[in-house]
Amino acid sequence: MTHTWPMGAVTHGDIALALADNDPSRMLEPTPEQRLVIEAPPVPSLVMAGAGSGKTQTMVQRIVWLVAAQGVHPTEILGLTFTRKAAGELRERVQLALARLRSEGLVGGDEFASPEVSTYNSFANRVFSENALLIGQEPDARIVDEMTAFALMRSVVLASDDTRLSSLDLQLGAITTLALGVARAMRDNQLSAAACESFVEEFRRVAELPGRGTANTPLKPVVDAVATLDELPIFVGLAERYQLEKRKRGLIEFSDQVTFAAEICSSTPAVVEELRARHRFVILDEYQDTSVGQTRLLGTIFGDHPVLAVGDPKQSIYGWRGASPGNMRRFHGDFRSRIVPPDEEPTFQLSISWRNDARILDSANQVAARLPEANDPGVTQLGTRPGAGEGRVSLAFPETLDDEAAAVATWMRERIVVDGDTHGDARPPSGAVLLRARKLLPLFSAALTRAGVPNRVIGLGGLLSAPEVVDLRCAMRVAHDSTAGNELIRLLVGARFQFGLADVQAIHDVSRSLANRDVTMASLADEVRASKRDLATGDDEVPLQEALDFLASRIASEDRRTEPDTWLAGLSPGARQRIPAVSELIAELRRNSGLPITSFVDATIALMGLDLEVTANPGNIARVGNLDAFAEAAAAFSSAEPDADLGAFLDWVEIAAGDDSLAPVQEQAEPGVVQLLSIHGSKGLEWDFVAVPRSVEGEMPSTSIDGLGWIRRGVIPYELLLDAHDRPELPWRDAETQKELADLMVDLKERIKERNDDEERRLAYVAYTRARHELLIAGSYWSAIHKTARKVSVFVDELAEAGIIDTPPENTLDEAPASLAADSVAWPHAPFSPERHERVTELAQAVAHARDTQAAPGGALARRIELLLRERAERSTVMSVELPARFAASKFKDLVTDPAEIAAQLRRPMPQKPFRQTRIGTMFHAWVEAHYAAPNAGGDLLGMAEIFGTEDGALNSLADASNADFAELERLQEAFLETPWPHRTPVLVEQTIEFRLGDRTVVCKIDAVFEHEGRIEVVDWKTGRVPSGDSARWERQLQLALYTLAYSEHTGVPPERIDAVLVYVREGEEIRVPEVTGRAELERLLAEAEAALSAASPSA
Repeated sequence: MTHTWPMGAVTHGDIALALADNDPSRMLEPTPEQRLVIEAPPVPSLVMAGAGSGKTQTMVQRIVWLVAAQGVHPTEILGLTFTRKAAGELRERVQLALARLRSEGLVGGDEFASPEVSTYNSFANRVFSENALLIGQEPDARIVDEMTAFALMRSVVLASDDTRLSSLDLQLGAITTLALGVARAMRDNQLSAAACESFVEEFRRVAELPGRGTANTPLKPVVDAVATLDELPIFVGLAERYQLEKRKRGLIEFSDQVTFAAEICSSTPAVVEELRARHRFVILDEYQDTSVGQTRLLGTIFGDHPVLAVGDPKQSIYGWRGASPGNMRRFHGDFRSRIVPPDEEPTFQLSISWRNDARILDSANQVAARLPEANDPGVTQLGTRPGAGEGRVSLAFPETLDDEAAAVATWMRERIVVDGDTHGDARPPSGAVLLRARKLLPLFSAALTRAGVPNRVIGLGGLLSAPEVVDLRCAMRVAHDSTAGNELIRLLVGARFQFGLADVQAIHDVSRSLANRDVTMASLADEVRASKRDLATGDDEVPLQEALDFLASRIASEDRRTEPDTWLAGLSPGARQRIPAVSELIAELRRNSGLPITSFVDATIALMGLDLEVTANPGNIARVGNLDAFAEAAAAFSSAEPDADLGAFLDWVEIAAGDDSLAPVQEQAEPGVVQLLSIHGSKGLEWDFVAVPRSVEGEMPSTSIDGLGWIRRGVIPYELLLDAHDRPELPWRDAETQKELADLMVDLKERIKERNDDEERRLAYVAYTRARHELLIAGSYWSAIHKTARKVSVFVDELAEAGIIDTPPENTLDEAPASLAADSVAWPHAPFSPERHERVTELAQAVAHARDTQAAPGGALARRIELLLRERAERSTVMSVELPARFAASKFKDLVTDPAEIAAQLRRPMPQKPFRQTRIGTMFHAWVEAHYAAPNAGGDLLGMAEIFGTEDGALNSLADASNADFAELERLQEAFLETPWPHRTPVLVEQTIEFRLGDRTVVCKIDAVFEHEGRIEVVDWKTGRVPSGDSARWERQLQLALYTLAYSEHTGVPPERIDAVLVYVREGEEIRVPEVTGRAELERLLAEAEAALSAASPSA
């Protein structure tokens, strides 16, 4: 492609001044390190960019410099990163920078010309879909997500006739997960079933090696290893069937895209030539996280090409998904230049942290100093920025886990909360609690709540561990599986039924007794019992559900007996009263279990009274959102896999809840709120204050679960993998005896442990570098979870030896402290405080009395009169309500103009009728988003079928839209296509941004943002009618004012450079708001609305 622009003498100073709006005081010229990266020669180049070193800004400057100073056309530049969020942010920053340069005359040409910025998977998918027919594949295959993949593999396992599956002694969900892992490993590493089975057959021969002594006794480690590898063909067979099912159904995974794209590029040089011509310059972000399959694909296409790979081997924490720090080390070999000698291949550094204060950086460098890559050529320690603060790293190491959680909460309160609120009018700081494992997130969240610190658990793991969601999951599992004993016990001992432990034991005893009786309730003969014990499937108890049903029937007929019922002898009077209710609840849950998954979720919430419970608790009103989020997850699962049953959904939830490596969706820090998430999920984020608890051996760092590496269930042997050279080797073919092989396996286990220790050290480095100003490292010796004391983390010891933190106090106890070793515990726990319990009891007695009164002569009329009088009294009583900590910007207008109605909704949330115009508006917004996502579609109205008309459409919940709805939607589409907007390129579309207003968080879902002539346009599509009158227009602009403020704070663009536009599509009219309401006025309106909520009373 020829350049359409002449080469210009544009300097870095010219670019910096233009980006600073020609204000020399705001100019940020590149540092010497950044300048080297920006001006990297047009050959494969590697950039070692430490945490917080400004790599994104440097990549933007590289692109801008190529366009402005080297005359490269923007469309000739390709940028790849991992997440859509990261790709969107990089694309947005590049477009804004190019727009500024165009407005200053430093860049010419088409104002809509922009580099291609996408994710690695999206790029692979484009290569595949454009050329799929070359390898006999369908280009329109549907991409499946994690839920669909799990459900499909589960169905494959259920349909399998492989009799060897029973020998695995694993639950269905575990088999599904292992088989899915094998399928993906085979695909990523281009492995055939024959290659795997051939390896297993060869490995079996180690059992024939000489054993121990003259008796030639086989060694247990060798016998176990052979038995483990013998299971691999079972999973390989399931993987093969899974791949066949995917192709049969027209499905494709992300790993398939990479594999197929690599196959296309390896077999068709013309495709590679076209891609190289299209993308003259390439930037690869987060290169340390690429898999070996991705690096092979990129190396095949862009070897000996102007590629700039940016990454940090110290932040390579996704080894579980195929990433390896060795990718950085192998870069120049994978992208070998033909003109640069190996010893002159360019490697650059970004070694200044623009995020961390000095002491925090010291702690990160200290923990990373022992990583193997720390000694690689070209890798240097991060240094502090000019003018960096001193920062502070603190240690909290009390005796017990509860004390540790309290210490973290107190530390956060002192920094986040001031005089009862989050820093008043000043912008409050942000905070995070980062944990190695998610299972303790609820405990630390509860401690923060008790300390009065606003907090939110981020991600699916936090949602699934919320108490109300756990109760919901247990109820659904009990309905689906009659053997779900643990889940049933949670329901029994919970706040609703409050069974004591003695009653639970009594029910368990009944279940065991029933197992030893026949249908006539006579005891089984001893020889029958013995034969049951000998059977592999013999049970010594019946399911607890069956025992409960049996006891309920005995209780129901107790009045007809003359003698005491011995079956009920072990139960307390309270248990006898509650067992029938439990039995009836379970029966009702079972009856509903045949409903669609989403309907069953709603029905279970109602039957369990969970919605009422969380709504009635003023201290946990935010938990209503947890139930809604779980229902949304169920809807997403059903939409992704319409044929999946309840069991598939529950198994997927179980896997998602227990997988600590699943990273949550990345969210920006919330000022004034402490976010709790896993360390894996924190990468790429930053906060003012960060706490890293559980810094003890076995947790941070964690104990390796890899054991013998590939000699584990469902793991492909390392030597068959494409990155075998980066993994510990087991030279098992060299062993001449079983003893030699056993010794080699011990050595393998030690090297795998060292590899795991390095991974944990990288996690600590990532966690520490998330903090801007202060870092708290916490731990404790004792907890109710472990019988013995935990040891201080090696990371804590190293930091203490370096003088960065205090030396932790020694553990002086030989056994758990008395607070953890109480002789007795009151059970069940009281769900209410004594005072509240008394009040609830009084209300219950009043209800019972009213019911009795209504049954008496004349009671119905008296009851009606009483209700009317009570209603009048309630209407005259002021009941204050509080605005939730987070609310949608779309609610702000109603909050300001009609606080009484908002108060009524908050007092008694009611389901809203799905209005037709709302549904049409939602459909239109989805179509516009699809239009901008696929601009080459030309606005084809028939594309609606892809969004709404299929079972797996993105908006499956709108599939019941009427023909009239679609006709109205088509009129809106035609009107939209007549405006200039479809032909412009947005900076972003349908992006959610959260920001702090007063002491609340406002959630803004921005329709679209455009750049035009150096200014930003925030656009809100409206499908209704144009408002008449100044008052109505002022109300409409309130939402745009919030969007403007949110975008300004998210990007740093001054509000005065942002225009707010209301586009009324139906009438083709634009309303440009000359000046939206500013922050001060918005905060005043919010304060007035909150005051009105507190004083609002129902209308008479």
